[in-house]
Order: sequence, then structure tokens, then C-alpha cells
Amino acid sequence: MNILICDDIKEDADRLATLIAQSSFEAQTMVFTCPSQALDYCRSGADIDACFLDIIMPKMNGIKLAEKLRENNFANDIVFISNSNDFASQSYQVLAFDYLLKPLTCEKVSNIMCKLKKSQENTENADKAGLSLVTQGTARFVLFRDISHVEVISHTVYIKQLDKSIIKMYAVFSKIEEKLLADSRFVKCHRSYIVNLSEIKTMANNELTMKNGSKIPISRKYSQVKDKIIEWMFK
Repeated sequence: MNILICDDIKEDADRLATLIAQSSFEAQTMVFTCPSQALDYCRSGADIDACFLDIIMPKMNGIKLAEKLRENNFANDIVFISNSNDFASQSYQVLAFDYLLKPLTCEKVSNIMCKLKKSQENTENADKAGLSLVTQGTARFVLFRDISHVEVISHTVYIKQLDKSIIKMYAVFSKIEEKLLADSRFVKCHRSYIVNLSEIKTMANNELTMKNGSKIPISRKYSQVKDKIIEWMFK
């Protein structure tokens, strides 16, 4: 696991690197005391599995650094470090993985490393999951991660993919539904729609806007999924 550490107090940054090295997990750490240098390193295309960011830093605090990382398409885990809980709510805005309070201890760091490892393993397994389909006599496999949402009109199922291509097939929707909903990334928000939670951009009133621009209704019957959507968006 490749881990970036950014803390303007070098002693704290080095201590975290030492605690990670002393944990039972194999990890390579890159330590920075300057947020702009850490950002440049990420922009260079370096392979980073997780970032540990101190929140209170001069010129660019950890929240702002995380925002810039997300703007540059860093999709992996971000863990914040702070002396105070005051910034915990802001951490949700950048989809933080966790929030650690100083002083850091062996136990705290080992626990978070365990959670990061499990998250990474779950992601790797999830990346291989998908649907086996037969369309127009041709068998194909569609990865769940490539599906934005699925819509049914009459007996025709439309699988809308991230690249905006559409797979059209005649099938029993309940069978497709069963396979999709067995994966935690998908929810049914309307009798005719199943959406990939990872591809939701915004939720307002009774409508979802997907990252590809599609508008998906949330019917009253499935209004309880709003809680799951909010939990996913801010997990």
C-alpha cells in the first residue's frame, strides 16, 4: 500500500510514518510537510492508495488540499488528522474515509490500516463483479462499475453505461434486479429504475441527477432509499 502523509509539523509526520511501519501491514510512505508539494506529487501521476492529511496547516489546510486532490480525480481514501473534532463535518464534503485525533497511537494507526486494507480488498473484488448477459444471441459480461443505471420500459431493459453506450435487451426485469441489488452499490428508486450509487451526482427533492447528466425519479414507494443514498454519499 502506498501512503502519502502531509503534516506541516515534521515530527508528527515522521511519527505517523514510524507507526505505519510498525503496524503489521506492508506500506510505503511518502512524507511531506508542504501541502503544495504533496499536491504536485499527486498530480505527477504517482500511485497513491491513501492520503493522511493534517487539517491545521498554514497557507493550505488539509480540507482545502483534499478538495484539490478530488478536483484532480484522486478517488482513493483520505484520512484526516487533527487535534480537534471541529472539522469533522467538513471532512464529509470531500468523502473522507476517516478522521483521527492526535496524539496518534500504535492502536489507532493499526486500526485505521486494517480498515484501509479491507476497503482496498473490497474495492478490488467489486471491480471484478458484473452481469453475464445474452443480447441478440451474443454472450457478454458487463462490469457493475461500468453501469450508471438500468431502466425498464415494457419488457425492454436498457442498461446505461458510464461511456453513455446503451445495452438494450428483452428480459425479465426482476432477474436483472435480483443480480444488481445483491451488490451494495445499487438501489431501486422507482419501479422502472435501478441506479448505481457511485454514479449519483446530486439528489434534490424526488429526483437524482447522475454524473452522466441523466435525471432519475424517486417514487414515493421507494422514498426510504433516500437515507441509503445520503449515507453512501457521505460515507
